[in-house]
Amino acid sequence: MPVVLALGLFLLAYVLSGIRQINQWEIGLRFVLGKLSGRLEPGLALILPGIQQLKRIDTRTKNRDLLRQMVITRDNVTTMIDAVVYYRVIDVEKATLAVENYEAAVKDRAKVVLRDVVGETRLDDLLAHREEIAAKVRAQVETVVAQWGLHVELIGLQDVQLPPQMQESLAKVAIAERDRRYVVIKSEADVESAKNFAEAAAILSTSPGAMELRRFEALANLTQGGNTKVIFDLAKPYDAVRHTALAMAEASSNEPARIATPAVGALTASTRVQAAAAEAQAAVDAEAELEAQEVVAQAERSGRR
Repeated sequence: MPVVLALGLFLLAYVLSGIRQINQWEIGLRFVLGKLSGRLEPGLALILPGIQQLKRIDTRTKNRDLLRQMVITRDNVTTMIDAVVYYRVIDVEKATLAVENYEAAVKDRAKVVLRDVVGETRLDDLLAHREEIAAKVRAQVETVVAQWGLHVELIGLQDVQLPPQMQESLAKVAIAERDRRYVVIKSEADVESAKNFAEAAAILSTSPGAMELRRFEALANLTQGGNTKVIFDLAKPYDAVRHTALAMAEASSNEPARIATPAVGALTASTRVQAAAAEAQAAVDAEAELEAQEVVAQAERSGRR
Protein backbone atom coordinates (compact mmCIF):
# COMPACT_ATOMS: atom_id res chain seq x y z
CA MET A 1 0.00 0.00 0.00
CA PRO A 2 2.69 2.56 0.77
CA VAL A 3 4.41 1.72 -2.49
CA VAL A 4 1.24 2.37 -4.47
CA LEU A 5 0.70 5.67 -2.66
CA ALA A 6 4.26 6.72 -3.31
CA LEU A 7 3.94 5.76 -6.95
CA GLY A 8 0.70 7.74 -7.23
CA LEU A 9 2.26 10.82 -5.69
CA PHE A 10 5.21 10.49 -8.04
CA LEU A 11 2.95 10.28 -11.08
CA LEU A 12 0.93 13.28 -9.87
CA ALA A 13 4.07 15.33 -9.37
CA TYR A 14 5.34 14.26 -12.78
CA VAL A 15 2.13 15.33 -14.49
CA LEU A 16 1.98 18.63 -12.64
CA SER A 17 5.56 19.41 -13.56
CA GLY A 18 4.63 19.09 -17.24
CA ILE A 19 1.99 21.82 -17.18
CA ARG A 20 3.09 24.89 -19.17
CA GLN A 21 1.44 28.24 -19.80
CA ILE A 22 1.48 29.75 -23.30
CA ASN A 23 0.66 33.45 -23.51
CA GLN A 24 -1.68 34.97 -26.06
CA TRP A 25 1.17 36.54 -28.09
CA GLU A 26 3.08 33.26 -28.20
CA ILE A 27 2.85 30.03 -30.17
CA GLY A 28 4.31 26.85 -28.69
CA LEU A 29 6.06 24.06 -30.60
CA ARG A 30 6.10 20.57 -29.11
CA PHE A 31 9.10 18.34 -29.73
CA VAL A 32 9.05 14.63 -28.92
CA LEU A 33 12.57 13.27 -28.52
CA GLY A 34 13.84 16.12 -30.72
CA LYS A 35 11.19 15.76 -33.46
CA LEU A 36 8.55 18.41 -34.10
CA SER A 37 5.12 16.97 -33.31
CA GLY A 38 2.82 19.99 -33.56
CA ARG A 39 1.75 23.39 -32.36
CA LEU A 40 0.31 24.39 -29.03
CA GLU A 41 -2.15 27.27 -28.90
CA PRO A 42 -2.22 29.90 -26.11
CA GLY A 43 -3.42 28.58 -22.77
CA LEU A 44 -2.36 25.64 -20.60
CA ALA A 45 -0.46 22.82 -22.25
CA LEU A 46 0.69 19.48 -20.92
CA ILE A 47 4.00 17.93 -21.90
CA LEU A 48 5.89 14.93 -20.61
CA PRO A 49 9.14 16.12 -19.04
CA GLY A 50 12.19 14.26 -20.28
CA ILE A 51 10.34 13.00 -23.36
CA GLN A 52 8.75 16.13 -24.78
CA GLN A 53 10.06 19.69 -25.03
CA LEU A 54 8.22 22.99 -25.47
CA LYS A 55 9.61 25.99 -27.36
CA ARG A 56 7.72 29.28 -27.21
CA ILE A 57 7.92 31.73 -30.14
CA ASP A 58 6.99 35.39 -29.63
CA THR A 59 4.92 36.62 -32.59
CA ARG A 60 4.85 40.30 -31.61
CA THR A 61 6.66 42.96 -33.64
CA LYS A 62 10.17 43.55 -32.35
CA ASN A 63 12.40 46.57 -32.85
CA ARG A 64 16.15 46.27 -32.77
CA ASP A 65 18.68 49.09 -33.09
CA LEU A 66 21.52 49.03 -35.60
CA LEU A 67 23.89 51.39 -33.82
CA ARG A 68 26.87 53.24 -35.30
CA GLN A 69 27.23 51.75 -38.72
CA MET A 70 30.26 53.28 -40.46
CA VAL A 71 29.44 53.57 -44.15
CA ILE A 72 31.31 55.15 -47.07
CA THR A 73 29.04 56.76 -49.65
CA ARG A 74 29.49 56.68 -53.41
CA ASP A 75 31.31 60.04 -53.38
CA ASN A 76 33.78 58.76 -50.73
CA VAL A 77 32.31 60.47 -47.66
CA THR A 78 32.52 58.54 -44.39
CA THR A 79 29.26 58.65 -42.44
CA MET A 80 27.96 57.12 -39.22
CA ILE A 81 24.40 55.86 -39.56
CA ASP A 82 22.05 54.87 -36.73
CA ALA A 83 19.16 52.71 -37.94
CA VAL A 84 16.34 50.63 -36.46
CA VAL A 85 14.64 47.52 -37.84
CA TYR A 86 11.09 46.35 -37.06
CA TYR A 87 10.27 42.70 -37.76
CA ARG A 88 8.03 39.85 -36.59
CA VAL A 89 7.70 36.08 -36.93
CA ILE A 90 5.02 34.90 -39.35
CA ASP A 91 6.04 31.24 -39.67
CA VAL A 92 7.13 29.79 -36.33
CA GLU A 93 8.26 26.45 -37.80
CA LYS A 94 10.68 28.09 -40.26
CA ALA A 95 11.91 30.62 -37.69
CA THR A 96 12.74 27.75 -35.34
CA LEU A 97 14.08 25.15 -37.77
CA ALA A 98 15.63 27.21 -40.60
CA VAL A 99 17.90 29.52 -38.61
CA GLU A 100 19.63 29.14 -35.27
CA ASN A 101 19.09 32.70 -33.95
CA TYR A 102 16.69 34.60 -36.17
CA GLU A 103 17.08 37.86 -34.24
CA ALA A 104 20.84 38.05 -34.74
CA ALA A 105 20.39 36.91 -38.36
CA VAL A 106 17.96 39.76 -39.12
CA LYS A 107 20.26 42.37 -37.59
CA ASP A 108 23.35 41.11 -39.40
CA ARG A 109 21.55 40.96 -42.74
CA ALA A 110 20.18 44.49 -42.26
CA LYS A 111 23.68 45.82 -41.52
CA VAL A 112 25.14 44.26 -44.66
CA VAL A 113 22.38 45.53 -46.94
CA LEU A 114 22.55 48.99 -45.36
CA ARG A 115 26.26 49.25 -46.16
CA ASP A 116 25.70 48.06 -49.72
CA VAL A 117 22.82 50.43 -50.49
CA VAL A 118 24.42 53.49 -48.89
CA GLY A 119 27.71 52.69 -50.63
CA GLU A 120 25.91 53.09 -53.97
CA THR A 121 24.30 56.39 -52.98
CA ARG A 122 25.72 59.91 -53.03
CA LEU A 123 25.74 61.96 -49.85
CA ASP A 124 23.23 64.53 -51.14
CA ASP A 125 20.76 61.80 -52.08
CA LEU A 126 21.27 60.09 -48.72
CA LEU A 127 20.45 63.28 -46.82
CA ALA A 128 17.53 64.28 -49.04
CA HIS A 129 15.88 60.86 -49.56
CA ARG A 130 16.24 58.93 -46.32
CA GLU A 131 12.85 57.25 -46.61
CA GLU A 132 13.57 55.99 -50.11
CA ILE A 133 16.95 54.60 -49.05
CA ALA A 134 15.37 52.90 -46.02
CA ALA A 135 12.60 51.38 -48.19
CA LYS A 136 15.21 50.01 -50.60
CA VAL A 137 17.12 48.44 -47.70
CA ARG A 138 13.93 46.90 -46.30
CA ALA A 139 12.99 45.36 -49.65
CA GLN A 140 16.38 43.68 -50.03
CA VAL A 141 16.39 42.41 -46.44
CA GLU A 142 12.84 41.07 -46.86
CA THR A 143 13.84 38.87 -49.81
CA VAL A 144 16.27 36.97 -47.55
CA VAL A 145 14.51 36.83 -44.18
CA ALA A 146 11.25 35.67 -45.78
CA GLN A 147 12.93 32.28 -46.23
CA TRP A 148 13.31 32.16 -42.44
CA GLY A 149 9.64 32.78 -41.74
CA LEU A 150 10.18 36.45 -40.81
CA HIS A 151 8.69 39.67 -42.09
CA VAL A 152 10.50 43.04 -41.96
CA GLU A 153 7.88 45.74 -41.48
CA LEU A 154 10.11 48.81 -41.44
CA ILE A 155 13.72 49.97 -41.46
CA GLY A 156 14.33 53.57 -40.47
CA LEU A 157 17.45 55.72 -40.61
CA GLN A 158 17.44 57.52 -37.27
CA ASP A 159 20.55 59.67 -37.70
CA VAL A 160 23.27 60.36 -40.27
CA GLN A 161 26.41 61.83 -38.72
CA LEU A 162 29.02 63.55 -40.88
CA PRO A 163 32.64 64.57 -40.24
CA PRO A 164 33.08 68.12 -38.84
CA GLN A 165 34.65 69.40 -42.08
CA MET A 166 31.70 68.13 -44.11
CA GLN A 167 29.24 69.72 -41.67
CA GLU A 168 30.97 73.09 -42.10
CA SER A 169 30.85 72.74 -45.88
CA LEU A 170 27.13 71.95 -45.84
CA ALA A 171 26.51 74.91 -43.54
CA LYS A 172 28.33 77.22 -45.97
CA VAL A 173 26.29 75.85 -48.86
CA ALA A 174 23.07 76.48 -46.94
CA ILE A 175 24.14 80.06 -46.12
CA ALA A 176 25.05 80.72 -49.76
CA GLU A 177 21.69 79.37 -50.89
CA ARG A 178 19.85 81.67 -48.47
CA ASP A 179 21.91 84.65 -49.68
CA ARG A 180 21.07 83.78 -53.28
CA ARG A 181 17.36 83.60 -52.50
CA TYR A 182 17.58 86.94 -50.66
CA VAL A 183 19.22 88.63 -53.68
CA VAL A 184 16.65 87.16 -56.07
CA ILE A 185 13.71 88.21 -53.91
CA LYS A 186 15.16 91.70 -53.42
CA SER A 187 15.73 92.16 -57.17
CA GLU A 188 12.17 91.07 -57.89
CA ALA A 189 10.94 93.54 -55.29
CA ASP A 190 13.04 96.31 -56.88
CA VAL A 191 11.56 95.57 -60.31
CA GLU A 192 8.02 95.64 -58.94
CA SER A 193 8.77 98.85 -57.02
CA ALA A 194 10.17 100.50 -60.18
CA LYS A 195 7.01 99.58 -62.07
CA ASN A 196 4.87 101.10 -59.33
CA PHE A 197 6.97 104.29 -59.32
CA ALA A 198 6.62 104.56 -63.10
CA GLU A 199 2.85 104.20 -62.87
CA ALA A 200 2.70 106.77 -60.06
CA ALA A 201 4.82 109.24 -62.05
CA ALA A 202 2.54 108.83 -65.08
CA ILE A 203 -0.54 109.49 -62.95
CA LEU A 204 0.99 112.53 -61.25
CA SER A 205 2.15 114.03 -64.58
CA THR A 206 -1.42 114.00 -65.88
CA SER A 207 -3.05 115.27 -62.66
CA PRO A 208 -1.87 118.69 -61.38
CA GLY A 209 -4.05 118.39 -58.30
CA ALA A 210 -2.43 115.11 -57.29
CA MET A 211 0.99 116.67 -57.82
CA GLU A 212 0.06 119.56 -55.52
CA LEU A 213 -1.03 117.10 -52.83
CA ARG A 214 2.26 115.26 -53.23
CA ARG A 215 4.12 118.54 -52.87
CA PHE A 216 2.24 119.34 -49.66
CA GLU A 217 3.06 115.89 -48.32
CA ALA A 218 6.75 116.43 -49.06
CA LEU A 219 6.59 119.77 -47.23
CA ALA A 220 4.98 118.12 -44.22
CA ASN A 221 7.69 115.44 -44.13
CA LEU A 222 10.44 118.08 -44.27
CA THR A 223 9.02 120.01 -41.31
CA GLN A 224 8.76 117.01 -38.99
CA GLY A 225 12.37 117.17 -37.84
CA GLY A 226 12.16 120.73 -36.51
CA ASN A 227 15.88 121.45 -37.06
CA THR A 228 15.75 122.50 -40.72
CA LYS A 229 14.53 125.83 -42.12
CA VAL A 230 12.70 125.36 -45.43
CA ILE A 231 11.36 128.17 -47.64
CA PHE A 232 8.59 126.87 -49.84
CA ASP A 233 6.60 129.00 -52.30
CA LEU A 234 2.98 127.98 -51.88
CA ALA A 235 1.68 130.86 -53.99
CA LYS A 236 2.93 129.46 -57.31
CA PRO A 237 1.61 126.00 -58.09
CA TYR A 238 3.92 123.34 -59.45
CA ASP A 239 2.00 123.11 -62.73
CA ALA A 240 2.81 126.72 -63.67
CA VAL A 241 6.52 126.24 -63.02
CA ARG A 242 6.53 123.01 -65.06
CA HIS A 243 4.78 124.62 -68.01
CA THR A 244 7.20 127.59 -67.94
CA ALA A 245 10.22 125.28 -67.97
CA LEU A 246 8.83 123.18 -70.81
CA ALA A 247 8.04 126.30 -72.88
CA MET A 248 11.55 127.68 -72.41
CA ALA A 249 13.11 124.33 -73.35
CA GLU A 250 10.96 124.07 -76.48
CA ALA A 251 11.79 127.64 -77.54
CA SER A 252 15.50 127.05 -77.05
CA SER A 253 15.43 123.82 -79.06
CA ASN A 254 13.72 125.54 -82.04
CA GLU A 255 16.36 128.24 -82.42
CA PRO A 256 18.36 127.81 -85.67
CA ALA A 257 21.57 129.24 -84.21
CA ARG A 258 24.48 126.91 -83.58
CA ILE A 259 26.80 127.14 -80.65
CA ALA A 260 30.43 126.75 -81.68
CA THR A 261 32.95 124.99 -79.53
CA PRO A 262 36.77 124.98 -79.94
CA ALA A 263 36.99 121.20 -80.04
CA VAL A 264 33.93 120.10 -82.01
CA GLY A 265 32.92 123.15 -83.99
CA ALA A 266 29.14 122.77 -83.85
CA LEU A 267 26.76 121.04 -81.51
CA THR A 268 24.29 118.50 -82.78
CA ALA A 269 20.53 118.89 -82.43
CA SER A 270 20.41 116.59 -79.40
CA THR A 271 23.15 118.62 -77.70
CA ARG A 272 21.20 121.83 -78.33
CA VAL A 273 18.12 120.26 -76.77
CA GLN A 274 20.10 119.26 -73.72
CA ALA A 275 21.61 122.73 -73.43
CA ALA A 276 18.16 124.31 -73.76
CA ALA A 277 16.79 122.02 -71.06
CA ALA A 278 19.70 122.94 -68.79
CA GLU A 279 19.07 126.64 -69.39
CA ALA A 280 15.39 126.18 -68.63
CA GLN A 281 16.21 124.37 -65.40
CA ALA A 282 18.69 127.13 -64.46
CA ALA A 283 16.02 129.76 -65.13
CA VAL A 284 13.55 127.90 -62.91
CA ASP A 285 16.16 127.61 -60.15
CA ALA A 286 17.05 131.29 -60.43
CA GLU A 287 13.39 132.30 -60.28
CA ALA A 288 12.87 130.08 -57.21
CA GLU A 289 15.97 131.61 -55.56
CA LEU A 290 14.74 135.15 -56.21
CA GLU A 291 11.36 134.33 -54.75
CA ALA A 292 13.04 132.78 -51.71
CA GLN A 293 15.17 135.88 -51.21
CA GLU A 294 12.09 138.06 -51.50
CA VAL A 295 10.29 136.01 -48.87
CA VAL A 296 13.29 136.26 -46.53
CA ALA A 297 13.50 140.03 -47.06
CA GLN A 298 9.80 140.41 -46.27
CA ALA A 299 10.29 138.38 -43.15
CA GLU A 300 13.20 140.59 -42.06
CA ARG A 301 11.22 143.79 -42.69
CA SER A 302 8.34 142.41 -40.69
CA GLY A 303 10.73 141.60 -37.85
CA ARG A 304 12.16 145.14 -37.78
CA ARG A 305 8.71 146.62 -37.54
